[in-house]
Order: sequence, then structure tokens, then C-alpha cells
Amino acid sequence: MMMMLRTIVHSRSVRLGGHLYLSPLAATNHAAASGSSSNIILSYPSNSHFSTPTQPSRSFWSSTTSSSSSQEDEGQTPEKKNKSTTAPPHLLPIPPLTPSNISATSLLPNSTIESLKCLPEIQSALDILYHSRSTNSNSNQPTNTQQLHSNLQRARDILQSLPELHSSTYLISTDLYALCGQFDLALESLGRYNHLLQQQQHQPNGKMKKMTKQQRVQLQFLQAKLYTLSGQFTLALSEYEDLLEKMEQDVERQMKQQHNQPPGGVVSVIDGAATLTGVGLTKLLLLLYQEENKEENNNHDTSSSSTTTTTTAINEIMEAMETSTEMLLESRQDALHSPKHADLAIDLGIAASISLTNLGVAHCLLGKKNKVKSIEQWKKGIDTLDALLSDAMNTATIIPRHKFLWMESIRARLHCDIACLLLGLVDPSSSSSPTTKKQLDDDTLKLASEAAKKGLDIYDELINGAKILRVENDDGGSSSSTHDGNNIDEEDNDDNKKEWERILKEEVKKKKKQENDDDDNKPPEVSLSPLWIDYHRCESARALGLVAHCYAQAGAAVTSEGLFQSALDASSSYPFGQSLRSSSSSSSNFVHGGKGIALSSPNLAFIARDVRLWYAMLCNNWEKRKGDADRLLADAQKIDKDMVFQGYSSSSQEGKKKRISGMISSLWLFNPIDFERK
Repeated sequence: MMMMLRTIVHSRSVRLGGHLYLSPLAATNHAAASGSSSNIILSYPSNSHFSTPTQPSRSFWSSTTSSSSSQEDEGQTPEKKNKSTTAPPHLLPIPPLTPSNISATSLLPNSTIESLKCLPEIQSALDILYHSRSTNSNSNQPTNTQQLHSNLQRARDILQSLPELHSSTYLISTDLYALCGQFDLALESLGRYNHLLQQQQHQPNGKMKKMTKQQRVQLQFLQAKLYTLSGQFTLALSEYEDLLEKMEQDVERQMKQQHNQPPGGVVSVIDGAATLTGVGLTKLLLLLYQEENKEENNNHDTSSSSTTTTTTAINEIMEAMETSTEMLLESRQDALHSPKHADLAIDLGIAASISLTNLGVAHCLLGKKNKVKSIEQWKKGIDTLDALLSDAMNTATIIPRHKFLWMESIRARLHCDIACLLLGLVDPSSSSSPTTKKQLDDDTLKLASEAAKKGLDIYDELINGAKILRVENDDGGSSSSTHDGNNIDEEDNDDNKKEWERILKEEVKKKKKQENDDDDNKPPEVSLSPLWIDYHRCESARALGLVAHCYAQAGAAVTSEGLFQSALDASSSYPFGQSLRSSSSSSSNFVHGGKGIALSSPNLAFIARDVRLWYAMLCNNWEKRKGDADRLLADAQKIDKDMVFQGYSSSSQEGKKKRISGMISSLWLFNPIDFERK
């Protein structure tokens, strides 16, 4: 068992399991108190996937003499600074940054990817993996996953004499298996890669090529997340606790070696927060699973020992998650003190908003389902995202496109969480009850409707682009709704708005034309995988379902049904999915190009299940629609059985599965690797 996590905020410090993690400000005070002449500062974010002496990792603190750092800055010309701090863009598109994202291939350097892509067997696998636009033209030639893995094996045979390239193919296999929901095989491929990497430590010439510490940490994060996605929570918790123990040892070592910090010995804020989040969330999932088993086995043990055990587990969960959140929020504030760390402040803010999302869900699922605390955390997460945009504007910091999309997807999820809680849809058992018909008061329904609508609007822009930039007509005509025109002031405001929209659209057209003319001169950009839009379209089903439920509560059943139909279509639109009408639950015969419910994401599977449960509630309360309700409930049951993975739904003695709250779809085990993409 992991030792008790205690949060002690004294002089902006956080104590984890008896060892001290200092915020940058606290570390500076500690150094001053000890008489050290060094300044303890945050280092620049790393532009590479693995730490190198010339590119320090994003760290909690690193001991650097201010005079030497200033001399280095003064001695470098702007051109040299740009060369030293700017890394070439990654050759592979950035995959969607989501709760189910693995992207093991992002660990590979560009040189390795270039070499691997020379083989058509590798290129075809990468095209499928990143849903390349080029594959869309060949959609009439579906590719079986068995064929892809057979091609990869043939590539391994060719690369047998090149150990580094040979081992790298297993990371591609890891991503392909994970994309199809075959997590056991993904773990096996990742383990094989790790084994081959250790074998390569001894080169033929006798020189030692050690696996870096950062490589080991990143691989362990991937392994822990794969365990969690597959429902193997105990194994995942073991990995996160091991990571936490090693980080505590590093912190203790750092405190003893303030003057001569060893390379690679720093502890990253995001690494530490991600580890604590992993500990907290896996313990939360284990607790929920164990409680469901107790209920199914009719175990009504009310002894004080059982109650004490549960209370202790809840305290450990909340302390881990609260500590993670406080670390990120405090470190973000400290990073804002220096303009050099504006980019780092954005990363810390994104991680903090995810942590606040998780914390709100934990409050919702534990104890008495405290609505006030949950909504308080979620609103704080929205405020954090707003502050990121404001700070970026004030510091003239450009937020990369993929990180902005990431922020907006988190914002949409937060609004949906608020709406779901206000509508009383946290418990899936009540959603599937044929007699359930809850009437909300007008104020609550209004708040829930506003939150659900905000979430839906964000998903609309994530899928179709910003509304204000959608140029549908060459003459600059607006597709926005017309105004009543009863009030002169409102007409003036509407005219001003249309004029601004017209000017903005003209500027967008000019910018696009200029970009097309300067294609040869503009710097290379890292493209985004088309799966970003596919994932957001599936996830938008939740917002559609919540808006539909609001209309149902307001008595607009016909409008509600139309929205529910759209939600069903969206939840079954993932290009790497399985149809509910499929006769087989196995993904071994998965074919690229088929659409259905995502096999790679418990989050999307929970959403697909919940919108069917909510739709069934509408049909149950509608005359002569019981047959439709039964069909929807059967589909939800099939998703629970075949697509929500083992461990997320616990089996009863009768062979049925008791549904666990779909709020779990908002839990997010963020991975430090995600923040390394530039």
C-alpha cells in the first residue's frame, strides 16, 4: 500500500508521503535560508521527447546560477537562440489528446520515423494509425488489422539486422492494438519493445547505451494507462505507486544536493501531478468496483471495520487528487512570474483544468454525491481555462492550435458534467428504470440547459470550425439567425455585429490567400490527425443527449427525439469502431473504414451507452413507445457487455452486469508525453 498522502501548504510547499515537493517560489526561499548563492528556477520546456544535456526537461526546479545563465543568454545571438530552442516539427500528425490517447509512436524521433517510412509495410500501418487523408481515397479497399500486423511482422524480418528500427515497430503495433481495443496485445507489444530496448544497452563494440531515465518513466506511464483502459486497475495502481516512490526518492535526493544537482535528477511538476492523479483515479475505480461487488453479493456488512476501511480509501483518493490539483495551480502561478515560462504556464493550466475535472467527478461519485463541491470544482476548471486565454493575450503568447483544441474539449466536458449532475443523470440505474420520470424545478432546468447548450456549441466549433469564420457564401453573406428588429438599439447592435463579421471574414480570406501564395516560404507545420474531429464528433453525442433531455423535461418530446437521433448517430460514427448490429464482439477482424462505437475508448463507450439510456427514458414516458425503449435498453446492455471493458462493469452472480455511472467518462489520466508535442 502506498503511504498516506498528506497535503501541507506551508511556504507554498506540498508534502507527499513524507517527502517535500517545493514550488519554485518555495524552493527559492529554501535556498536563501540555507545560504545558497544559486537561484532555483523553472527550466525551459523540453523540445525533444527525451531529456538531453542541451535540452533540460520541464522540471519542478533545477539548480542554475543566475549569472551564468544570463551570460549565456547575452552571449547568444537571436539566431543561435532560435536554433537552440526550436526543434523541428514531428513527422507524424499530432493524435487527438483525449482520455484514451496512447500514441506510443510519438516517442520515436524523426530520424527513426524517416527510416521506417521507407518500407511500404510501415507506411501503410502509419496511414491507418493516423487516419491519413490519403487513406480516404482508398476507402473502397478495406484493410484488415490481421493484414496490418502481418505486414509489420514482415517489416521486422527485414529490419532484423537493425535493432533500433526493429524494436521501434513494436510501438506501432502497440498503437494499432490499442486503437482496436485489444489492450492485452498492446501491453504485450509494449513489453516486447521495453525488453528489446534493454537488450540494446550493450552494443557490439562493448560500449554501453543506457536507457535514459526519462524513457523508462514514459514507458511506465504508457503501461499504467493501458492497464487502466483495459480495466486492470490493480496493476495500474501498482505502476503508479512505483512511479510515485521513485519520484519521492528523487525529491529526497534533490533536497540533499542543492548545490550539485545531478543531470536528470529533477522532478517534473506535470510528472508528479500525473502520477498522483493515476494513484487517485485507479483507487477510485477500484473502490467503485469493490462496492458494486458487495452490493451484488448482498454483502450488507455494516461493521465499523468495513466503514473505517472505506473512509480511509476515500481519504486517500481525495488527498492524492487534491494534492495534484494544488501542485499544478500553485506552480502555474509561479510560472507566470517570468515571461520566459509563459508556455510552461499554459501546460500547467491545462493539466490543472483536467485535474479539477477529475476532482469534481470524485466528489460526485464518493460519499453523498455532493453537488455543490462538484460544480464548484468544475467551475474552477472553466475559470482556469479562461485565465489561460487571458494570460496568453497579456503576455503575447501564441497557444499552439492542438493545445487550444485540447483546452476547448476540456471546457466542453466540464459544461456537460455540470448539466449531467443538475439533470440527475449520474446514476445509470435510475436512467434505465421504466418508471423513472423526474421533474426538475424551472431554475435547475434553466441552469442545466445553459450548461448543456454551451457544451454543444463548443463541440460544434471543434467539429466544424469557429462559427464566425465559416464563410459559406462568396458575397460574405451571414448564415446567422435573423433579428426581430423591434428595438432600434438592438437593430444597431445587430448591424454592428454583422459588419464586424464581414470585416473579419474578409481578413480571413486575405490571410488564406497570402498563405497559399507564401507556401514555399512559410515554416513547416505539424499537422493534426483527422481523428481529432472524429473523436469530438463521437463525444458530442453526450452534449446532444443532455440538450435532448432538457427538451424532454420541458415537454418538447418531438424536438427531444430529433436530438436523441442525432446523438445516436454521433456516438456510432467513430471510424475505428464496431456496429451494434455486428454478430461478433471480437475486434480481431476489425476493418479500417467501418464506423461504429469506439473500441479504443471506455469514455466514448460510456457516452454511447448513456445516450441510449436517456433516449429510453423518453420512450418509456411516451405512449406506445415501449418497444423502442426496450430496443434501446438492449443496445445499452450490449455496450455494457461487449464494449465497456472488463473491470468497468462488474458481473453479478446471474451473469448480468450492474451499470457504473457514466460520469467515469470524464475521468482523465493525462500523460506527461502529451505536453511534449509542440
